[in-house]
Amino acid sequence: METMSPQQGTMGQNRSDSLTGESKALPDNKKKMKTLAQRRQSAPSLVISKALTRSKSTSRESCLTPVSPESCPLVQAFLAECPGRQFLGHAQTQLKTGLQTQDRHLFLFTDTLLVAKAKSPTHFKVKAQVRVCEMWTASCIEEVCEGSTNPERSFVMGWPTCNCVASFSSEEHKDKWLALIKSRLTEGKEKDDPKTIPLKIFAKDIGNCAYAKTLAVSNTDSTTDVIRMALLQFGISGCVKDHRLWVSSSKDDPPYPLIGHEFPFSIKMSHIRDGGSSGGGLGVGGGRDPTSPTDCPGVLLLDQCLPPDTQCQFILKPSKVAPGQVPLIEPGQQKSFKRKRSLINWPFWKGSNTQLDSLPLSPTSLSPTQGRLFGRPLSSVCSPDHGLPKPVMDMLVFLYLEGPYTRGIFRRSAGAKACRELRDRLDSGTEDPEITHQSVFVIAAVLKDFLRNIPGSMLCVDLYDQWMDVIEGEGGEERMQAVQRLLHLLPSENLLLLRHVIAVLQCIQRNAHDNQMNAFNLSVCIAPSMLWSPAPSTPEMEGEGTKKVCELVRFLIENCCSVLGDDVTTLFRSFSQKSSSSDHGSDVSSFQMNDSSYDSLENELNDDP
Repeated sequence: METMSPQQGTMGQNRSDSLTGESKALPDNKKKMKTLAQRRQSAPSLVISKALTRSKSTSRESCLTPVSPESCPLVQAFLAECPGRQFLGHAQTQLKTGLQTQDRHLFLFTDTLLVAKAKSPTHFKVKAQVRVCEMWTASCIEEVCEGSTNPERSFVMGWPTCNCVASFSSEEHKDKWLALIKSRLTEGKEKDDPKTIPLKIFAKDIGNCAYAKTLAVSNTDSTTDVIRMALLQFGISGCVKDHRLWVSSSKDDPPYPLIGHEFPFSIKMSHIRDGGSSGGGLGVGGGRDPTSPTDCPGVLLLDQCLPPDTQCQFILKPSKVAPGQVPLIEPGQQKSFKRKRSLINWPFWKGSNTQLDSLPLSPTSLSPTQGRLFGRPLSSVCSPDHGLPKPVMDMLVFLYLEGPYTRGIFRRSAGAKACRELRDRLDSGTEDPEITHQSVFVIAAVLKDFLRNIPGSMLCVDLYDQWMDVIEGEGGEERMQAVQRLLHLLPSENLLLLRHVIAVLQCIQRNAHDNQMNAFNLSVCIAPSMLWSPAPSTPEMEGEGTKKVCELVRFLIENCCSVLGDDVTTLFRSFSQKSSSSDHGSDVSSFQMNDSSYDSLENELNDDP
């Protein structure tokens, strides 16, 4: 028989004592050995021991089903908030996202879904409060959660900033709730106002296409539908499955990808109603009030009031990494790790936002800190006393000198990468961007980018209806006086910038026989960056409004001295222009005019009597 060590003997004795239930006094040295042995137990072994000895009885959550959901204080309190609200049903379910599983109770009302955690049979803590019309459902279970899930008893449901798999007790129970949510979702979308909103899509890493396009997106358009529309507007060849739509809804969180079944309309509207705050996920308590009084067409005006770094933005990117690029590695993930990460894990992603390779494309900035130039109010970057910001003035001077002798100026598309790099340098203000070394088309594109991201627009959205009335009214001297009256209503810094921009455009159109850009062509290209409607409208109304803005800008170019003063043509007199004999580009017919919005708008304008 082997001889035991003193420590083994003590441990064996201790086990014997614990099994027999006897309590014996131990010498001091043996007590010390016992303490040492317990201390040497590793943390994992303690966890395993605890798991093995855990009772196999049902979980605490499953035991806390309310006896009568209708009389539950939570339901009664929520019904009291809105007299017209009705309680439709209660369900106990498991919500799964990635590897996380949570026992939750669902309380469905005519307009709202409450996701709650049981504290007792009569007390529940609300974890999420969702407008039913902002929800979506799908069957892509494998994209949302990992591990074994019975598809016969589960379906995907979600809302802005959350996707999860809901698992029910039976297939019949699941079918009942899926049908109930779908019916409430459909009825909620029929009551939506507005039903269509303008949605700006930014292109990233997609060759030499336009930097951004604005689409008319309805409340029933899925992410897949929006990608399809964006590809057509950008003139991009390829399949929908080869591209992915990403969303940045908070300056503190990295952009996240959408799977395809979500509603971008709901994401945008929810973000505006929340005032730019991120929330609504499974781990967020409280939630917003879904009966917010901002449910009207004017709600989109709130988007312009949000700080630029909290505005919700949508980015179109290729699904696959282009040859030569380094594959994206998630924070903390090893290259040898092969398991596919659920796309919809994004509410729980933390750390670096390297997923989009320093993504900030937008002048309203996806970066945590706001830039110095793009997306800022004009009053904060320029004044009549100090003049225009140096980067803006440098771009205007460059276009004044080069634009008149460049065929297709403002019409020809520039490289997205070159535009992004120049914009980032201008916005940082940390180095000399060397504008004179840039392509004239890049400068023109970045200037338009600056103009269309001026909060409230250069011509002031507050005056939009009055501008439209002027264009719809009589021409001649009456229109001239009406335009002058509205120009005097512009803030001084807006008028200062307008005078310089129109001076450059007027100089370019004077040489239209060489550059092929007369006042009409220039207005089609730049007018949408100078004024837009303050409220959402139908695509037809938006098109009519754009044509009127083009007519307004054309009028300003052709009558700049009459409406802006005789000195407007002398603003750049100190800068000498080149001779028209200089060759600044090939024939316009050889350019790739790939801005489909320009061509369609030009055709519409030419069709007018």
